[in-house]
Amino acid sequence: MTKFQAEAPGKLYIAGEYAVVDGKAAIVAAVNRYVKVTVDAAGACDFPCDFPKDADCGGNFYGRNFYGKIACEDKNFEPLYWKFDEARFGGMRFGGNSREFILDKSYGCGFDSRADACDLPAEESPATNDLPAQTNVEKIKKYYAYVISAMNVVDEYAREMGVLEAQGAQGAQSSKGGAREYNVRIESDLDDKKTGKKYGLGSSAAVTVAAVRALCEWYGLAIATPELCKLAIIASSLVKKSGSGGDVAASVYGGWVLYRAYNREWLKAEVEMIESGDSSLCELLQKKWPRFVVKRLKVGGGLRLLVGWTGSPASSAELVGSVKAGVKAGAASGANSGDSAAREHAKTHAKTYEDFCAQSEKCVQKIAKSLENGDFNALLSGFAQNRALLKDLGEITGTLIETPKLTRLIEAANCAGLPAKTSGAGGGDCGIAIARSQDFDAVANRIKSEWQKNGIEALGLQVAEFDENRDSSLIEQRKNDHIKLACKQYKSRADAGFEAVRFIPNALPQLALSDVDTSVSVLGAAEKWAAPLYINAMTGGSKNGENINASLARVAAKTGVAMACGSLSAALKNPQLAGTFSVIRRFNPRGFVMANVSAGVAAEQAIKAVEILQANALQIHLNAAQELVMSEGDRDFSAWLSNIEAIVSALDSMKVPVVVKETGCGMSARDVLRLQNVGVRAVDVGGRGGTNFVAIENARRGGRRGYEFLDSWGLTTVESLLDIARCDEILRDYGDSAVAGDSCDSAQMQVFASGGVRTPLDVVRALKLGASAVGVAGEFLHTLTCGGMDALVEQIEDWKTQIRVIMALLGCRNIADLRKNSRILIDGKPCNL
Repeated sequence: MTKFQAEAPGKLYIAGEYAVVDGKAAIVAAVNRYVKVTVDAAGACDFPCDFPKDADCGGNFYGRNFYGKIACEDKNFEPLYWKFDEARFGGMRFGGNSREFILDKSYGCGFDSRADACDLPAEESPATNDLPAQTNVEKIKKYYAYVISAMNVVDEYAREMGVLEAQGAQGAQSSKGGAREYNVRIESDLDDKKTGKKYGLGSSAAVTVAAVRALCEWYGLAIATPELCKLAIIASSLVKKSGSGGDVAASVYGGWVLYRAYNREWLKAEVEMIESGDSSLCELLQKKWPRFVVKRLKVGGGLRLLVGWTGSPASSAELVGSVKAGVKAGAASGANSGDSAAREHAKTHAKTYEDFCAQSEKCVQKIAKSLENGDFNALLSGFAQNRALLKDLGEITGTLIETPKLTRLIEAANCAGLPAKTSGAGGGDCGIAIARSQDFDAVANRIKSEWQKNGIEALGLQVAEFDENRDSSLIEQRKNDHIKLACKQYKSRADAGFEAVRFIPNALPQLALSDVDTSVSVLGAAEKWAAPLYINAMTGGSKNGENINASLARVAAKTGVAMACGSLSAALKNPQLAGTFSVIRRFNPRGFVMANVSAGVAAEQAIKAVEILQANALQIHLNAAQELVMSEGDRDFSAWLSNIEAIVSALDSMKVPVVVKETGCGMSARDVLRLQNVGVRAVDVGGRGGTNFVAIENARRGGRRGYEFLDSWGLTTVESLLDIARCDEILRDYGDSAVAGDSCDSAQMQVFASGGVRTPLDVVRALKLGASAVGVAGEFLHTLTCGGMDALVEQIEDWKTQIRVIMALLGCRNIADLRKNSRILIDGKPCNL
């Protein structure tokens, strides 16, 4: 039986406690104790019950064979059995009443799966034998509240993605068939298993993250880290409305994290829209969340964490509630009073809390900078400031944040010259100190001895760094999917519109083949290509992609044609993947190479992409349709044009030209003019008819709820070239206010063509329609994968010769002559360009 396992680390707050709840920055670190969640297929019911198997019990519960089981092996919680309720499955969001729950030996069923917000301590384990069955179930559900919420959220996501559906009397099923009830088993080493000591390491967040991750794997849902974090925050927020999500972010991202909380009221409204059917979870994951920031800190200087536990568990929820209540009470104490002094005190009280939040923000930023720079003195100062702020907050709200034991813990570390403070809400639990690696052992032993004298336990925790391999494997999977599906999609005859374009032959060419010159000046007069042909962007970001790039680079070097690489976004996110792209320059050291980035990147990232490849030019790809259909794709394109303008400006000083290209949906005259207005001087129309990334992403979705109706979205390559060639006429007819007063300037804008190019005749057709050069990807990839490098070298050399032959047949000595003097029919009608 296949099992899907996921781990998530615990956490400790480093700085920014309390203020993080009100949208200020905080620093959180993941620590090397973990919660593990295992998901596997449910088996037949094996627990005794008081009803016969064929009894009709609230929706024929016992008439079905499979039940999922939720169990925590490290706690004395009773396991909880569950099943999808077929009658109610289709219309609910985030679970609702779509599950039925039952306990071992229980006789009730059909209870609401939405758990109330509950943080019952483990020592209050319910005595279920003396309670009615429904009370038993509801009580136990509260212990599994975060797991059930994770199940509800991921099930909804799976349903939106088309991999979970209701189907007849068999209960909820996958799109591939088969019952989808599953078992969830939780194991945790966040607390002491022998003594039951609770260290306050964020078990709720860790179990939520581990459950979400394991369930996504169960459903076969590839989900990137940012979306995983959002899913887990949504699940956590459905249980605990007042949380900041910082603990979730640390468990997802690992390492040291600078965090700013989302707007809770905004998220609540978004969730309500999903529950009412007015929005979707997929849409919410792709939205830009107000205020929400998660940034990994690269901690320098060999700094290490020391953690001491006071022996007194504390409830963060209660302490935060106490502080909030203190702030409200102080502000309200004189608000309605006739005493002007009391009213002034109330204003001062509220202002004092605002000042605390503002000062906390500055302090956190200072600590973050000192951590990244390895500046130990600045860290000492920052910790001391944060400690003082928290003590002041405790005094103005009447909340004991720094207990006597925490004071002794901090002072022992300070005496050894280390920065130290409370961690999290205080009131007990843990305190932290930071030491340099070079003298860690000696200092740590001294401090641990002092802590032990004061009844403080050193926990021996370390920061759990982020697993880069996880994100890399997701990227690699996606890149390999693209290659596989592109090869599968290939057709020898494309639908790019070229078949509709016919040349009127020239029976008297009046030249020799040797008279034909196919060279073309591109991207500035200084750059000249011997042939109007280049290998267009394909891949990178995986081992398979690296091998393809290496082969293409060798081919480009042998044939002398230019080459573009696939999107470098993967390498910008994970530097470990840079080698899958830089291999191009290794095997083609003197050739013309174009790097490639998304329009969503900043100028600094574009510069980095150029540096990785030592590129001669940069392609910026536009792929809104692909992103929207891609389950993990972007949903916000509002900054694309401003990003492009910033990149063009930055690279202009480096004398690196920019080509903006579509990826299969074509470009219009209006698009070209808008790009021209922000400084772009070259475009690649990337028309429909070649590799269809919308269709590829539909195939990757795997379910029925895809966007197959968008498979034919966009302009073909020929339609794009004709629209751009008739730019002035089109704009005059439509009176386009967005580009009013502008005109296409061929002296400023160079047009490249790609998309569905299958023959040398297609190349010449594109040149006639206004293209300066033509990019080929799918056709060349097909040749490479089927015949190898030698076959592709032979094909390109043949094409170079055959392009010259076609131009000789037309009596055209060069590309300028081709454009001016050759004549064409489109759909059988003369076309004057």
